[in-house]
Amino acid sequence: MATTWLIIGLLLICYLFWLQRKQDERAIVLARHLCKKHQLQYLDCGRLHHKLERRQGRLRWLTHYGVDFSSDGESRYQGTLSLSGLQYAAFDLPAYRLPESFPTH
Repeated sequence: MATTWLIIGLLLICYLFWLQRKQDERAIVLARHLCKKHQLQYLDCGRLHHKLERRQGRLRWLTHYGVDFSSDGESRYQGTLSLSGLQYAAFDLPAYRLPESFPTH
């Protein structure tokens, strides 16, 4: 009986690891897409932490990712991408310097 519980526990750990990897891959795809949408250069994306938060009146388990990006090719900034499961929850960007190549009239 103990062996059965050990196998079930091992399978559960493997399943949770697989789910986390799937979420990490989804975060990278979303981060690249959001950087492209905001005309930013994507640099890196990594998991920061998990947190239980209230969003839209509901308690949700969110995973926060740090998204490193550049706006001008010289500076490096870090925004935060939040996912609830595999679903996009929020993308917060800090203030960043605009490239000097924008036309000014």
